[in-house]
Amino acid sequence: MIFSRTPFRISLGGGSTDLPSYSRKFGGFIFGFAIQMYMDIFVRKPVIYDRVDLQYLEFESEESPEKLRHPIARTALNMIGIKRAVSIYFKSDTPMGTGLGSSGACAVGLLNALYKYTGIEKSQHDLAEDAFTITQDLGLPDGKQDPYLTALGGFIAIEIDQNDKARFWRPEITEPTVNLFLANTLFFYSGIKRESTDILRSQEHGNALALKHKTKEIGRQILRAFTAGNLEDFGRLMHEHWILKKEMSDKITSPELDDVYGLAIKNGALGGKLIGAGGGGYFLFYCPDEGKKQEVSYAMRTVGFREIPIAVDKKGTRVQKIDF
Repeated sequence: MIFSRTPFRISLGGGSTDLPSYSRKFGGFIFGFAIQMYMDIFVRKPVIYDRVDLQYLEFESEESPEKLRHPIARTALNMIGIKRAVSIYFKSDTPMGTGLGSSGACAVGLLNALYKYTGIEKSQHDLAEDAFTITQDLGLPDGKQDPYLTALGGFIAIEIDQNDKARFWRPEITEPTVNLFLANTLFFYSGIKRESTDILRSQEHGNALALKHKTKEIGRQILRAFTAGNLEDFGRLMHEHWILKKEMSDKITSPELDDVYGLAIKNGALGGKLIGAGGGGYFLFYCPDEGKKQEVSYAMRTVGFREIPIAVDKKGTRVQKIDF
């Protein structure tokens, strides 16, 4: 039995500037971190036949990967050259389509498990690049933030050049700053799932590309706020980003989600964001102190949002062989 565990991610700055539609023209920038919510994947050899079995929300059993409906599994198996005799099981801490980089975590985690299954060793960086290749082969508008943040873990900054080359580093953020960030941050599940592909593609018009120049600069300012330990600036920059992001597409938010955001600001949050492409999923808010945090938390409960504990995953994707 091969077991891989891959964290989901939260983008804090520069979101969507990593998309090839933008980065191949202007270069992209991302700052974010991996969280302690996971995509777990189990791989083993079937006992009595040589079929390809796949268990997720559906169950598939086919004679070859080409017949699988699951696009990432089909492409990953073909990339590695596994044509038969494999059984794969997915278990996720969050539904697909909720903004935490599930497609990236799925691709990274599956590749990690399948490479181990075939006896091939791959670095986390290589897994991120292979996962990005899968999304591009599938024609998805995804960028490099999801595979890199989920593969590497911790706080990561990424510069993407016009040739898709990514340069990443771990910013110097002090432990007190990380602790303050976690203490004053609220994370809520809206219960709304959505298809990110349409939202991302709706941001490829000329005006949205111009707005992404500002998004990239705000992202760099957010990184500087973290390295300087000035998280109130981070909160205010998130609010600036929220206003900017709504101009990119009418699919990013809704009147109901706008009301939720306004309620959080009214009760003391400095700023917030919908994680990922928008349209639903998870809200993150930053508050200046414990008192305001409690007021925002209570306000969110009144609209039925579930608060989720938030913690940093420092390991990134990992894999091991389990011998019983």
